[in-house]
Amino acid sequence: MKIEGSRVLLTGGGSGIGRYLVDRFVTESVEVCVLEIDESRCAELRDESAGRIRAWPCDVTDPVAVDAALQAIFDTGFEPTVLINNAGLIHSEPLVNMLSRGDKAHSRESWRKVLAANLDSVFFVTSRVVDRMLAKRTRGLVLSISSISANGNAGQSAYSAAKAGVNALTSTWAKELGAMGLRFAAIAPGFIDTPSTQAALSEATVTRLKQQIPLRRLGDLESIYQSVRFVIENDYLTGTVLEVDGGLVI
Repeated sequence: MKIEGSRVLLTGGGSGIGRYLVDRFVTESVEVCVLEIDESRCAELRDESAGRIRAWPCDVTDPVAVDAALQAIFDTGFEPTVLINNAGLIHSEPLVNMLSRGDKAHSRESWRKVLAANLDSVFFVTSRVVDRMLAKRTRGLVLSISSISANGNAGQSAYSAAKAGVNALTSTWAKELGAMGLRFAAIAPGFIDTPSTQAALSEATVTRLKQQIPLRRLGDLESIYQSVRFVIENDYLTGTVLEVDGGLVI
């Protein structure tokens, strides 16, 4: 599939990796539609692109909201050839916090919140979009943004579990639907220099990580875009999790 002229539906396109991908897609003559929970960021995307980007406010952790937003998008005539599941959040919390003066066990609320943002959203959006692709006989691609934390990262029980689930779904769906002309893949970034990474990690942690990464630096957003483009254009790639981590193995 050529990236030029493709129709990309992307979740969480208002900031970070998602926003960078959206901006780069526009330069490649890609028709882009974004699902983003922040209405102000939706307006910003539409305004700054002079209407070239369609942006719909939607909480992708809410299946009812997802169904309504997608139906509205389909009703406009937008038929995606690529779905990118990018929406999510990074969360760090130990299973048991021995220093806590209250409940030392991992918060049940944060567990559900992280699983909903990073895993439920992928299931809700993908199931509806794939159903549509099959109905329209679209030979499409579903690409999910995972993480190397899927291998298991100390202090990230919920986040690691969610991303491991994303990888499992990628493999499962590739096996289920490959014969129907659909491809599924995931990109697992390492530590990428984004505002969310900087907010989640202390300066000391970032410095330590740079020493552990063979390339001695955090990743840049362009490396993620180039990986996304490679997956889109390689029609024999499916069921794969592509790690983009500078050589870091967790």
